[in-house]
Amino acid sequence: MDEKQIQEVIAEVLKRLAAQAGASGERGDVIVVFTGATAGFNEAIQQVRSLVIRGFRPLLVFSHSAELLYGPPVWKQLEGFPQVAPFDASNWLHSLKEAKAVVVPVLSVDTLSKLSLLLADNLASNLLLHALFAGKPLILAQNGVDPSDQGRVIRHFEYCGPVLAGAIRERMEVVRSYGCEVVDVTCLTTALEAALAHKPRVTKTNGHGNGTAKPVYLSHKGKIITAADVLRAQQTGEPVRLHNSQIITPLARELAQKRGVCVTSED
Repeated sequence: MDEKQIQEVIAEVLKRLAAQAGASGERGDVIVVFTGATAGFNEAIQQVRSLVIRGFRPLLVFSHSAELLYGPPVWKQLEGFPQVAPFDASNWLHSLKEAKAVVVPVLSVDTLSKLSLLLADNLASNLLLHALFAGKPLILAQNGVDPSDQGRVIRHFEYCGPVLAGAIRERMEVVRSYGCEVVDVTCLTTALEAALAHKPRVTKTNGHGNGTAKPVYLSHKGKIITAADVLRAQQTGEPVRLHNSQIITPLARELAQKRGVCVTSED
């Protein structure tokens, strides 16, 4: 029995388990967003199946590139699993408000970059951004964007240099600072259940975004100022102070301009 046949047997067993367990979707809707990456794809399908078995109702969304890459195969592999349905794009905001959470089992660098800069130029990125606005748990699988992930190495991404890899990891830290959970794809369902089990912490701020956090001072020699530093500075209302030996990453500078954070030099 080869690997493909084994996967087919596993899928059939899971379908029967879902049917025997009821799989009523009574735990609520979970919006599942596929974007145009490929690493961790098989595990992503397993996670959607796991959502069904655990009582959720997955509503599938595909970015344009994801639909071209593997839209029909995804539906084929989920055929027979109850409660799996397409997301209603015509009433997306209402559907988002009714959903328990949003998960991204396959995350592309393009979508990660858009979310880190709060850009929403398509349905997929719009859902992710508004999930944050609505305080919904947003769980992202990192495998499609992590330069060190084995799936990307196999696909000849081992030539990703340290600057490019650092830029990608910086974007991952930015979305974490927004409140996203960034996990391995195999932990997606577990992370979702953990997020739903805990109420989100709300920090009150005034109209300028100033909270009760202590001021941030960025005066260490040789420090690289990242987008995460800019976000912390915005939360406190402090400018980003650069020493002459410090550098600020392009993403951090762009984010500072978008957020109105002043970048000053101590020189």
